[in-house]
Amino acid sequence: MGYKKIFLSLILLHTILFIGTSGYMVMEDLSIFEALWLTIVSVLTIGYGDLVPQTTGGKWLTLIIIPLAIGLATYMLAQFAGAIISGKLSNEMRRRKMTRDIEHLHDHVIICGYGRVGQQVYQQLNKEDKSIVIIDYDEATIEHLPENVLHVLGNATVDEILKKAGIERAKGIIITLPSDADNVFITLTAKGMNSDLYAIARAERDQSAQKMYRAGADYVTNTSNIGGRQMATAMTKPMSVDYMETILYGLDTEDHIEEVLIEEGSSLIDRTVKEVRDKYRVTIFAIKRDEEVISNPEDSTDLKADDLLIVFASDKQIHRLRTHSTNK
Repeated sequence: MGYKKIFLSLILLHTILFIGTSGYMVMEDLSIFEALWLTIVSVLTIGYGDLVPQTTGGKWLTLIIIPLAIGLATYMLAQFAGAIISGKLSNEMRRRKMTRDIEHLHDHVIICGYGRVGQQVYQQLNKEDKSIVIIDYDEATIEHLPENVLHVLGNATVDEILKKAGIERAKGIIITLPSDADNVFITLTAKGMNSDLYAIARAERDQSAQKMYRAGADYVTNTSNIGGRQMATAMTKPMSVDYMETILYGLDTEDHIEEVLIEEGSSLIDRTVKEVRDKYRVTIFAIKRDEEVISNPEDSTDLKADDLLIVFASDKQIHRLRTHSTNK
């Protein structure tokens, strides 16, 4: 790598300055400042003439320093120019900036694998303006990522790669690799590194799903089964499929499904479903209360603290409801 050679050249240059300064102090009986001054003007071949070597040893040291410094400077310039031309230096700077950006992330989502499934996951999360870090071991795949997407190049089964993606600070991880064995291993490792992590894993075989749950996955999806059932339903109930895609993913409409948590002290507490629906113009599909899920709640149902509302509305309406669901 060009930047490593430049770094090595800087170390060698400082070594020459140290040797020259030390040598002039001994051979020419100069102070440290005078010896450093003579070394620098010799290295730069400036030759002001205010200080010149008087001893034979000092002159020999100068004869050694000058060609070494000129050769080293030429080499450094060539490496620097080559790094700029090849893009290695700019790539390294971008990589380091990305590392710093990831280190400052909290409550982000890590996507393991940027294949066909991973790309769909990214597009949906990006649409919802979530903080995302992608892990993929294929360099060509990483190079084709959208600009400014935070990513880590490497194998997600390696602990160090997960740490680089900020696994300890992440809110969730979505594991989309085609290998069930890798997905089980990543799930087990990720949950071991962050027990509060919400883990979603992809399974290609039904029997692998139970292993992933035992490994700590909070949700497992079999993409083949889901796709097959959706295709069959699209044949028998096409309008139902279109409608479900609309409310789930907000296709061709600003309305979509969202989760809203009612915090302690919220003005929504003790309000009825009908009051909330009429005031905020939202549809409440369900209420998750403790371990119970109240589907299609009645208008007279009172809302309580820590209720999780599953609502269908526009972004503006959901934002207004969420503002009043907090304790502010």
